[in-house]
Amino acid sequence: MAFGFAPREADRKPQRPPEVDYGLDDRVPFSAAAGLAFQHLAVQAIFLVLPAAIAVGYGMGPREATNFLCLSLLAVALFAALQGLRRGAIGAGYQLPAIPSPVFVGIYLLCAGAGLTLERTGALLVVAGVIAMAATLVIRRPQALVPTELAGLVVMLLGVSLVPVMLDELRLRGPVAGAGQVTDIAITLVAFLVMVGVALSRTRLAPYGVLVGAIPAWGVVALLPGDSGVMAILAANPWLAWPAPVLPRFDGLPVALLLGFVFALVPAKAVLLGNLLALQRASDAQWRKPDGGPLRRGLLANALTLVASGLFGGMAPSASAACAGLSIANRTLAPAIATIGAAMMAALAFSPKLVALFVAMPGPVKAAMVLYATCFIIATGCQLITARMLDVRRSLVVGLGLVTGLSVVIAPGLFAEHLPALASPLTFGAMTGFLLYVVTAPFMTRQASFTLRLDASLPRLAEDEALRLGGAWGARRSTMEKVEHFLIEMGEVLAGRGLSSLQVQARHAEGEVSIAVRFAGPPLPAPAIAPNAAALEGETDEQEAFTLWLATREASRLERRAREWRAVFEDV
Repeated sequence: MAFGFAPREADRKPQRPPEVDYGLDDRVPFSAAAGLAFQHLAVQAIFLVLPAAIAVGYGMGPREATNFLCLSLLAVALFAALQGLRRGAIGAGYQLPAIPSPVFVGIYLLCAGAGLTLERTGALLVVAGVIAMAATLVIRRPQALVPTELAGLVVMLLGVSLVPVMLDELRLRGPVAGAGQVTDIAITLVAFLVMVGVALSRTRLAPYGVLVGAIPAWGVVALLPGDSGVMAILAANPWLAWPAPVLPRFDGLPVALLLGFVFALVPAKAVLLGNLLALQRASDAQWRKPDGGPLRRGLLANALTLVASGLFGGMAPSASAACAGLSIANRTLAPAIATIGAAMMAALAFSPKLVALFVAMPGPVKAAMVLYATCFIIATGCQLITARMLDVRRSLVVGLGLVTGLSVVIAPGLFAEHLPALASPLTFGAMTGFLLYVVTAPFMTRQASFTLRLDASLPRLAEDEALRLGGAWGARRSTMEKVEHFLIEMGEVLAGRGLSSLQVQARHAEGEVSIAVRFAGPPLPAPAIAPNAAALEGETDEQEAFTLWLATREASRLERRAREWRAVFEDV
């Protein structure tokens, strides 16, 4: 058990959805994987504007800024490579490309405004990554910390945060630009419709719909009159150059800005978990609840990437919801695609001319690609939010998170002036939802006690109590069915010993239902380790051990005392 994690063998075995073209365990032909990875690369290139904006904030010259972009690409490549690992204690094992993190843009600009050098900013990122690593090793159940509906809120806000990016590419948030703007909008809509048409065609080109729509649109823009600036960009940068690392300096680090990086970890981790849950759900036809093992390994891989990024001077990377949504839409989920994409991204980091060319991608092409990905991101967020019934608390968490996130879209100038660190729909909305979720957690612990008669009415009484508690607590029906089975099997064992009643104490905390049963008489035997139905015809102890295995086999953990057993069932 490396790092205190359960081995990968303990992960739930996903069942491959029939509509998926490339599942988690499928081998992908190299040509197909390379084409799909290049499609992701085109989407990821849109977000190179983030490190470019940070370079401006630090007052970097053209060559220094391009070097920072190249270092950031190495961080992005490392993120995807670690997340795609299928062995060991690091990596979720999912196809999860990355982008320079939108969550950290605010704190980077605050550091630049405070006069902090990029070397000391990198040191702050290293420290934040170490803190994130320690938190990952301590948190036992990350799926309970960020439940499904909160992850859905984060994924939806990721889609919402892309809308201003699309509008900016079309210059729809500034002064009207006349006929040129109308032309850009027309090109965007036509390219988008081509992407949709190809994706719905169910032909061999369907997974490459974004490329099929984007490449001709880029060609149309290139033929239009006017100077796009591409030739000047190509002339100003060399074809090949080794990225010069920016080594961290740990002296004189301001505590206030370190806290800013630590606070940014909260929405950043929520973003990662939201994307991991979306991919986990899409890759498993029998998905009912989060599987914690891949989530913890994904968090650890992310923390290691933050440390590495700070050590060589790249911008902090983050999971790309646009690429994850594209993979789900294309039904291509094999991790090998992201691994090949990581290799392509790393190679791109050694060609400043190509990096600059991707940054110069025409606005209408970027806008069409963002619009296509945004549709699937928001739809995936809706699916996660409604994966289980929303009680009052969950409705408030989701609703207030959406309201605060949308308020940044409506009044961006107000937040940019007064709350620059939260001037993002994703950061502010996710932070609000997470804080409300944590603050209200102590009020959500509920308890109930009751007595079950151990006679012929036991199955009916156990079912009635389970349904009553599940309805009052907003627990999953599948969880309460496990509780019902536990009570029935335990009751049958004790009834066989001549007991007439069973004392039950039930407790519901966030993400768990705990059932404690108290009984009189001698202790019960341990549940069978290697159950065999033939034990039902054996000695009394063998019969009881087999029945107790039936009772507890679906519990996430079991606590046994002389005359009290407590079974805990996950409800996430």
